[in-house]
Amino acid sequence: MKKLADQIKQALNGLAFADIGERIGRREQYAALFPGDAPAARTSTPVVSRKWIALGVGDTLPPHVMGYVIGACRRMQADLLLISVDAMQVRSLLADYLPDLHGIGCQTEELASASAANVVQALDRHRGVLFAVSSADNDPLRPLLRARRSLRSPVPVPVVLVSPKTASAPAASRAKAASA
Repeated sequence: MKKLADQIKQALNGLAFADIGERIGRREQYAALFPGDAPAARTSTPVVSRKWIALGVGDTLPPHVMGYVIGACRRMQADLLLISVDAMQVRSLLADYLPDLHGIGCQTEELASASAANVVQALDRHRGVLFAVSSADNDPLRPLLRARRSLRSPVPVPVVLVSPKTASAPAASRAKAASA
C-alpha cells in the first residue's frame, strides 16, 4: 500500500502529463505515470502524422479546382490524396499540374467502385485527412454529397464542392441592362 504522499505525487504527475497523454499511447502514458514500474522501458520514436487533403478525380481535373487544392495544400502544409476509380487516368490528368505540385506529396487511392461506402473506407484508411474536395459530377466523392444521411457510417471529413467563379447576380444583370 502506498503512502498518501506518494499517491498525491502520482496524481500531480498525472495531471502534469495530462496534455501529453492525449497524444501518446497507453504504454507511454503508463511509463510517464509509473517511471520505475515500466515493464520494458522502450524509447519510442514520435510518429509524424501526415496531413492530407483528399481530391475526388473523375474524368477531368478543372484548373480552378486544382488551383484551389494546390493553394490549400501549400497553406495547410498538407499532402494530396487523389481518390479515383482509375489510377492511370489520374496520372495522365496530373501531367499538366506537375510543376505546380512540386513539394506537395501525392498519393493515389484507387477504388473498386465509386460507391459512397468505398469512398468512406478509403478516407478512413488515411489518418489526418483534413477535408475532401469534390469537383466534377462524376468524381467518386460526389455520392457523399448526395447521400450524407443515408450512409450507415458518417462521412469522416467535411466535403467541399468547388465550382468555377461566376459573376455575381447584380453585376450580371447590370451588364445585361448596359448591353440592351
